[in-house]
Amino acid sequence: MIGYLRDYANGITTLAYVFAVVGLFLALNGRIEFGVAAMLWTWFLDHCDGHVARKTSHIRRPGVAEFGKSFDGFVDLIHGVVFPATVIILIGQGSALSLIASLLLVLTGAVRLSYFENVGLTADGRFTGIPVSYDTPLLALLLLLRPFLSLTSFAATMAILFIALAMLHVTTIIHVPAIRGRAVPAATLCAIAASTALVILQEIVPSVN
Repeated sequence: MIGYLRDYANGITTLAYVFAVVGLFLALNGRIEFGVAAMLWTWFLDHCDGHVARKTSHIRRPGVAEFGKSFDGFVDLIHGVVFPATVIILIGQGSALSLIASLLLVLTGAVRLSYFENVGLTADGRFTGIPVSYDTPLLALLLLLRPFLSLTSFAATMAILFIALAMLHVTTIIHVPAIRGRAVPAATLCAIAASTALVILQEIVPSVN
């Protein structure tokens, strides 16, 4: 069973889990910006493992790809659904609005991941609806704007935006291209820039709010 991890793509996914747990640990211990910075690397590695899997498909042992697909799906659930829902509740301090936003995010995220698991990409290689992998980058962007709003306004804004995003997860109208090829280096730069900015911001936010 552990032998499935002796694969380039699955090894990258394993590292993504490490960053995911570190991100949750930091957020739950009051270091939300640090937590999101760590989760951005889970987000990046989650895209990177698919790229590596396609490049190494000719040398992967039987059963490894099938294992990797499910293994990758669980990390999607953590960084794209569970983590943002947790941060929404933490920042909202358990408000009714934060409960509604997190509940909708978890339900629509689970529906979306289940749909993708069974249906996959469209014929032209696109996702149906907004992928849950967009949740962590949105969270990072919002936190970079955190110093400019009061805690109450920021919490409400975040909850409302994620309610809207939750609805977009399950829409069939929008088709989004997958992050592949030249988009992978761009995703790397985004992860580096945003995570660095969040680490710097972590020391500023307490004094602002």
